[in-house]
Amino acid sequence: VKAAGCELRTWGDGYGYALVATGRVDAMVDHVVEVYDVAPMPVILAEAGGRFTSLDGAVGAAGGSGVATNGVIHDELLALLGSP
Repeated sequence: VKAAGCELRTWGDGYGYALVATGRVDAMVDHVVEVYDVAPMPVILAEAGGRFTSLDGAVGAAGGSGVATNGVIHDELLALLGSP
């Protein structure tokens, strides 16, 4: 991951996604999420100009995982994470 120019850090679900939505970080990845933790994220991120999907690229909160980005790097990050 560091070879890709990433810095790893953990946050609670809501805080990490808020950091992405406000432009403080470029991405947040959660390998396991519950719908109730991320249900508002697709709308919040879209309104902020970003994107929210599961690790397999499915749009919405029901995918069991979460990837939030500034929108620009979303497809590249999914590829780095080994998503289709």
